Amino acid sequence: MMAIKNILFTAAAVLALTGCIEASPVNNPPEMTFANLTPVEVNVARVEVRDDYKPPMQGQNIEHLFKTPPYKAATTLLKKQLSATGTENILRAIIEEASVVREELPVDKGIMGHFSHDPTERLKAKVLVRFELASESAPDIVLGHAEVLAKRSKMLYDDMSLNERDHAYFSLTEDLMDDVNDGLGTIVKNTFGKKY
Repeated sequence: MMAIKNILFTAAAVLALTGCIEASPVNNPPEMTFANLTPVEVNVARVEVRDDYKPPMQGQNIEHLFKTPPYKAATTLLKKQLSATGTENILRAIIEEASVVREELPVDKGIMGHFSHDPTERLKAKVLVRFELASESAPDIVLGHAEVLAKRSKMLYDDMSLNERDHAYFSLTEDLMDDVNDGLGTIVKNTFGKKY
């Protein structure tokens, strides 16, 4: 009888431990598809999207650690949003920068620091897209140009979990893409859109 009780106790302990492990599931951020956005019509026959940004992959630059880095999100956004509705010319959308720089913030190491919940890091994000209009016959001659610049920042705390950091990275990128899309709907549309 004692052996049966020991087996039941062990089984209950294993189930309790399993329950503790499963209590904090990983909740991955969703994919950025931009399916909810209305495309921006541009008066050209063709749109080319090019990513010229080369992440340093070291130092304070951390954009390559994002599950959806800003340069990939910007590429997806531009390809989805820019709709060629004209009969001539090319519009090149060139991603020149899509960086996220991490800055350490000063931390109060005194007694009061133990009772405060101040941010310990600041992420500074920047996306710069250059737009060039050219003809099919002379693609190296720029007929018109424009730029869209987006900047955002976000504070992080040292007690954030990996899951919380991933969501903070996602939120920062999402905010950046909102700003880039606003630029497409104003600067790009006004410069390269159809004039009715």
